Amino acid sequence: MKVLVVIFAIFSLHSLSVYCQDDAVRRPKFQTKTSLVYYYFWEENEDGTITDSRTYAPFSLNRVVMIDTTKSRKKCTISDTLFMQQVLKIGRNYIHKDRFTQKLPNNKFFFNCTYPSEPQTVIYIKRNQKWYSYNAGLVLNFFSQGNKLTFKSSGGNLSLFNQKSIEIQNNTYRVVSYYLADNAGGERKNPAFQHVFAFTGDELSQEIIQNQHPKASRYLIFVNGYRGPKYDKNESRNEVYMNDRTNYWFKIDDRFIKRLNPDTSFYLDGSFPVSTSNHQSKLGFGWSFVRSVNSRISSKKYKRLNQVSNPEGFDYRFSRGVLVGKALLNQIRNTPNSYLVKDTIDVVCHSMGYAYTLGLLETLKDEVVFGKLYFLAPENAGYKGMDWNQFEEVWQYGSNLGQKNADPLCYQDGVAPQATVWGIDRQQSNHVGRVCSPYNWPNKHFVHSHMVYSYDWIFDRIQKGEPGYIH
Repeated sequence: MKVLVVIFAIFSLHSLSVYCQDDAVRRPKFQTKTSLVYYYFWEENEDGTITDSRTYAPFSLNRVVMIDTTKSRKKCTISDTLFMQQVLKIGRNYIHKDRFTQKLPNNKFFFNCTYPSEPQTVIYIKRNQKWYSYNAGLVLNFFSQGNKLTFKSSGGNLSLFNQKSIEIQNNTYRVVSYYLADNAGGERKNPAFQHVFAFTGDELSQEIIQNQHPKASRYLIFVNGYRGPKYDKNESRNEVYMNDRTNYWFKIDDRFIKRLNPDTSFYLDGSFPVSTSNHQSKLGFGWSFVRSVNSRISSKKYKRLNQVSNPEGFDYRFSRGVLVGKALLNQIRNTPNSYLVKDTIDVVCHSMGYAYTLGLLETLKDEVVFGKLYFLAPENAGYKGMDWNQFEEVWQYGSNLGQKNADPLCYQDGVAPQATVWGIDRQQSNHVGRVCSPYNWPNKHFVHSHMVYSYDWIFDRIQKGEPGYIH
């Protein structure tokens, strides 16, 4: 028993872990991430008009969270902001289940959850102090007359008067049609003018009317790996972030950004339980650690490393990457005319992020231009890959396991024992290949050889013109 306690103690010690432009929408100050499902909230008067002509667009989620109206019968006595926060909390809960019960002061709400694979919209409408929820299309149509705003319909096409209809597959939009009363008191047949608003509140009408082609952008995507045993059960929410919110990258992301100079950078979370890795369990990791770090400097007993592939775990992470790819399309296709151009993406991924990245690329392969790929210590890298010649550059960085004159066992990356990325050896060229850490680089160790903080050698030791140089 003491041995197990020591193993887990060692494991724990070494594993690290715009507001809108119009007055018809409000964005409460919630943490906003880009996901698959967009949420709108508003309150309606008895005549169906929207109270104060305001809608709320606070967040997007990867769950469809709907009220179970057969059980949630009581009127809502809490603030609208607090109610929205409860929907957000359920939508971002790590536990995957179909039903949630939320108890609040003098209120008890029941929610049903589903897990969509395509973008969609959910609207919450409050009537007579009671909330109702509905599935909707990506385009919400409103009409306005005088100072009254009314929800009319939703659908998958964005249609403006005398303009070609645009099919919307990513992101969400509100179309507000404004009508003026004629002298007889009736309503004109066609709107006096129309506005199109993005989820963020940006006004896009002129861009559509003038058929403006957006400028293609270049994006840099960072995909992190395992965030440590503390977060083992908190697997990725498959959301798109604008910053390194967990400080995973130890500022090496700044060095990539400086060299590659993207228009925008995004961060994806590829962290999943140890059970999805080749270690299969924390105990499997701990046993491999003890056997490897205590070996002699000259030892090359590489079988002590957990190199047996875990296809089921890899494929699960791949499938989650497919999902986050659709969320990323929601992020970068942020205007109705975005489909007219193809953006370019570069990717830097680490460890478990390899499988997640392959799923991401599967979703994006016909939607963007593939740029540069940089794999840092990819996990289970030999199991699955793709045609790397589709990319400008593809480089794998890490320990030299499997190479001629490989380092002794105790200096190898034991967190993700390195195998050549699937297909790189067959497609190796002046822009595709594997680069191993320098023979005299410090921090070579079962754990340290794997960690992101040990990869500054990519910038400090690889010179311009050499394989793997970042440019």
